[in-house]
Amino acid sequence: MNPLHRTFSLAGMRTVQFRGLGALASRLYVYLSGFLAVFLMAAYVSPADFGQYSIYQSLLEVALVVATLGSGLLFSRNAASVPPGVRRGDVVRTLAIGLPLATLLVAAILTLQRAAVGDLPFLLIVATLSVFAFISLRLSYSRGLGFSGLLNLEAGIRSTILVLGVAALATLGFELRVADLLLINLLAFLVVGAACMHVGWAAGPPRGSAVLGLASQGSATVYSLLMFLLRKSDLLVVAFFMPLGYVGAFKIAFLLAEAPSQFVQAFLYTKTRAMLGSDASKFDHSQLQLAKHSFLLGCVLFAVLAVLITVAAPLLKVGREALEIFLCIAPYFLLRTYTVHHEMLLALKTPVSTLGYWAMAEVALRLLSYAVVVAVFPGKPHYVFFIAAFSDLALYEVRMRALLGFFPLVRLVRGSPTKQS
Repeated sequence: MNPLHRTFSLAGMRTVQFRGLGALASRLYVYLSGFLAVFLMAAYVSPADFGQYSIYQSLLEVALVVATLGSGLLFSRNAASVPPGVRRGDVVRTLAIGLPLATLLVAAILTLQRAAVGDLPFLLIVATLSVFAFISLRLSYSRGLGFSGLLNLEAGIRSTILVLGVAALATLGFELRVADLLLINLLAFLVVGAACMHVGWAAGPPRGSAVLGLASQGSATVYSLLMFLLRKSDLLVVAFFMPLGYVGAFKIAFLLAEAPSQFVQAFLYTKTRAMLGSDASKFDHSQLQLAKHSFLLGCVLFAVLAVLITVAAPLLKVGREALEIFLCIAPYFLLRTYTVHHEMLLALKTPVSTLGYWAMAEVALRLLSYAVVVAVFPGKPHYVFFIAAFSDLALYEVRMRALLGFFPLVRLVRGSPTKQS
């Protein structure tokens, strides 16, 4: 091999390793700060207020999908094209259409939950949503260019500000209510918004009128909403028929159980450009080792988190129930550390409309599972994740075979066709 070529190859490998370690380190910071924020609120805020705040946070996440017209994926896919397939006009048009629709969605969901609309918490949610949507689009564009540093850090920055705000008010003897928590949260988003405008930390689309098709954004919105229903809506679902104390316990358990797959996702964000340029049909055994190693890493992280929640449970007002829920949902989220690789590959390499059909099948199966669990085990909706652990694995294997031509588990066990020959 040419020495000069070898030098550049080694330099590139070191860069990838450095970015990967940086992504894992940033995700560690995100979750340590997130755990601290949640535990602090669970210790100082009443179970009812903490449960209500958790509902508002989930509501903010689903509203974000509509506010951005599900276009985070489109911004990432088109950022690196020449010329760029996203312009500043796309940001303006997306927010102009999405934010009013998202506000109506927030009002509708709160009305269904018999919560107040037009009060201070509602206004704080709408203001936070506006900032959140802008940040999300800008960071998605940056991800497509290979810049994922602030994307992986921003949740940790927000959690740190939340910790500082809650600790300060608690030290001063204030009784923390939902509006106080939402106000601190808005401040945190404003700080992150200011950071993402720094050209060294994030990039924005170039000037120009909108070039993304509204039809493609419509498909992306539907697909993103379906993925939200699968990944983030469980807290909103249980909030319809479970007491707020349970909702708070579910929030803690969900945050801890989701952490390992989020670590894996943060690392894979650094490989977005490589995935976009890869030929997925030629993925061999060695390339799929990343999914296997992610699963092994998930096993280690779950062991650590199990110890953490066991130690912390006696200190929290809903700790005992949170521990029970965590143990029930852990198998499903452990599986997620394996399937998140396939999910990201499919999202980057498959038409959004095709993804939507598969997502609808997955949503239908999840809702059916909820119906069965609620009927057989009333008061234990988290049992649904026992079913999901098996159904999701089967769906992802079949989906990869249908869309990319191979079963990942089979290829991992048998090795690549090239190696067999």
